[in-house]
Amino acid sequence: MSAANLGSFHELMLDNIPDGIYILDDKGNYLYVNSAYIHTIGMSKAELLAYNVHDFQTSSQIDVCISDIVYREKRRVVMFQDVEIGNTARKTPFRQLVISNPVFGPNGEVQNIIAICKPLDTINDFYNEAMEHGTISTYSGHRLTDARPDDTIVAESGAMKHLLRMAEGIAGFDTSVLISGESGTGKEVIAQYIHRRSPRSEHDMVVINCASLPENLLEAELFGYEKGAFTGASSTGKKGLFEAADGSTLFLDEINSLPLSLQGKLLRALETKTIQRIGSTVSKKVDFRLISATNENLLGAVEEKRFRADLFYRLNVLPLELLPLRSRKEDIVPLALHFLAHYNKKYIKSKTFAENTIQKMLDYDWPGNVRELKNFVERSVVMSASDFIEISNIQSIAASHDKRVGFDSLPAAPQNQPSPPMYQQLWNKELPLSDYLERCERDYIQYALSTYKSSYGAARALGTSQSLIMRRKRKYLL
Repeated sequence: MSAANLGSFHELMLDNIPDGIYILDDKGNYLYVNSAYIHTIGMSKAELLAYNVHDFQTSSQIDVCISDIVYREKRRVVMFQDVEIGNTARKTPFRQLVISNPVFGPNGEVQNIIAICKPLDTINDFYNEAMEHGTISTYSGHRLTDARPDDTIVAESGAMKHLLRMAEGIAGFDTSVLISGESGTGKEVIAQYIHRRSPRSEHDMVVINCASLPENLLEAELFGYEKGAFTGASSTGKKGLFEAADGSTLFLDEINSLPLSLQGKLLRALETKTIQRIGSTVSKKVDFRLISATNENLLGAVEEKRFRADLFYRLNVLPLELLPLRSRKEDIVPLALHFLAHYNKKYIKSKTFAENTIQKMLDYDWPGNVRELKNFVERSVVMSASDFIEISNIQSIAASHDKRVGFDSLPAAPQNQPSPPMYQQLWNKELPLSDYLERCERDYIQYALSTYKSSYGAARALGTSQSLIMRRKRKYLL
C-alpha cells in the first residue's frame, strides 16, 4: 500500500469512529476533522479546515481554549466544553467532553494535537448499548491476565490509577498493609484488589469489621474458643478468624475501633504468627497476611492513648491512602455510569442521566463518598418516573429517604397549545396494526416537540431518552 493510500486508509478509519475527532498543527490550525465532528458542530469540512482554534476564542464563541493548555503544559487535558459554534446540528448549545492529547516532536515540542469529543448524552447511549449485550466498559487498573471477571475498579483520576499501581506492586508481598480513608471510599474493594493479585488468592479473603461487635464477642470471633470456655459457648468450641485465614488474607476493617485490651493480643499474633483460643493453653501456628483499614488518623489515636504505638507501626508497613470522592472528581461520572449500568440490568430498566444531573453530580461534594454515590444511583433508577433521570437536588436523593424530594416533575404543557392527538375513533379493519401504531407514535412525538420546543423537553415529558426522540424525528422527517 502506497503512502498516499495509507493516509487515505487512516482517514477512512477515523471517519468511521462515532466520536468527533480533530487534529491540529503546532499553531492551532485544523489539519483534519472526521465526519462525526463536523456533524456535531454543524459546519462543513472545508469551513473547519480554514479555521484556527483561536478564531473561535477571538469571536467569543469559546471562553477557554483547551488546546492552549495542551501547548503550554505539554500534557493531556480533559475538560467539559459548552458548544455554540456555527450552525450546530442540535440548534441549542450542548456540553461535550473533550480529551485533548499532545503529539510530541523530536525535541519535545508539541507538534500536533489530536482531540476526541464526546457529547455527554451519547455517553449514556453507549452505556445502554453495551448493557444490551451484557457488557460494561470500564477502566480496571493494571489487570493481570488471570484476573477474575468481577475484578473491576473504575478509576479515571490520576490519584486512583497511582493507588492501583501501588496496590498491584505490593500484592505479591506478605507485609502488612494499612489502608486509610474516609468511610465509603472503598477500602475493602482495594483490599480485595490486593488479595486477588497475591499468591493467596486461591482462598477467600476473611473479613471482619472491628466496630460491628462488642469487645467480648470480637475476641471470640478473632481468636476462637474451646468448648465450655464461657457461658453460652458452643459445646464443640469454635475456630477463630485468624485460623480461618490460614493460608489466606485477613482484612480487619475499622481497626481504629479495636479495643485497647485486644491490641496487645493482635500485636503478638502478628509478631509470632501464633494464636491461642479463649480457654486454651495451647498456641497454634497460623499463616495469614493482614490488611487493615482505618477511617480516622491512627497517629492521632496514638497521641490520645487510644491506640498502641507499637501496633500502629507494625500495621503501617505499607500505607495506602484513599482520597475522598470530592478530591478525585474525574471518577464521579465513570462511577455513576458504571452503577447505572449495573442497576439498569438488575431492575430491567433503561434509565439515562440528563446532562444537568451529570453536572450536579460533579458539583456535589459526596460526603458519603462512593457508597453514597452508589446509593444515589440505585435510588434514582428505582424512583425516577421516566427513563430520563433529571434531579433538581442531588443531596436530597443521596442522603434522604423521602421518595419524592429532588426529582423534577414533568413540565406542564404551555397554555394555548393543542391537545394531544387521540385515536379512539380510528378503528379501521383495513389499517394494519403496525401502521396504526406508527401513526400514533409519529403524531404524539410531533405534538411533544411542538409543545416543549426541544428534544430534551419532549423526552422528559414522554418518559424516554433524547436520543430515541431524535431517531424518531429523523424516521418521520419531523
